[in-house]
Amino acid sequence: MLAAAALLWLTMPLPVQATDWESRLVQDGISVYARSQPGKAYKEFRATMTVAALPASILALLQDNAACPEWLYRCETSALLEEVSNTERYFYQVTDLPFPARSRDAVFHALLTYQQDGGIRVNMTAVEGRVPISKHVRIRHSSGTYLIEPVGENKTRVTWQQYIDPAGALPAWLVNSMLTDMPYRSLAAMRLKLLEEPYRNARFRYDDDRIPAGIIFLEDDRQTNRE
Repeated sequence: MLAAAALLWLTMPLPVQATDWESRLVQDGISVYARSQPGKAYKEFRATMTVAALPASILALLQDNAACPEWLYRCETSALLEEVSNTERYFYQVTDLPFPARSRDAVFHALLTYQQDGGIRVNMTAVEGRVPISKHVRIRHSSGTYLIEPVGENKTRVTWQQYIDPAGALPAWLVNSMLTDMPYRSLAAMRLKLLEEPYRNARFRYDDDRIPAGIIFLEDDRQTNRE
């Protein structure tokens, strides 16, 4: 029976896998990669950099929806819709695209996980509802992850991986051509933004089990709580 099962497994078709990552750009300490997805016209990107900042600073910036246009390339606006807990939230985002393409919007569900090695994973998935359809083209299929990993004293590696189906009639070649400039510009701007207050003064507030339960900002020897 085991031999027959082994033979059956060998003759079964292998599952279709995503292609290997293709290097798109290595510049100013930022690396950008892209790869094709089986059965999908649009590619997925992955971008990474190491910054002189604490994980709390990076998370504080990611959670500051009002700051989105100041670092995320082509972000027109972003707003928190619901904060379910300190590890789960829903937010809305509008992305401005070059003429003649129409702007895109999406509602994202973000789920944060604190890992045992000190890393932080933020998973984001586009969801239906919560915001009425408007003049923007609604993105319905998008998933991404920010992986925030401490790699030394006051140094953190940020890895951003994202797949976006922009919907509408945008040609795949045009969308895929944007998967270098957009993540590079965004991470470069993020690195500069992290030098500013209040992000550079962000620290984690821990619960009794030494698990982050929120963010505090240190300023003039005072602490302002932010859940």
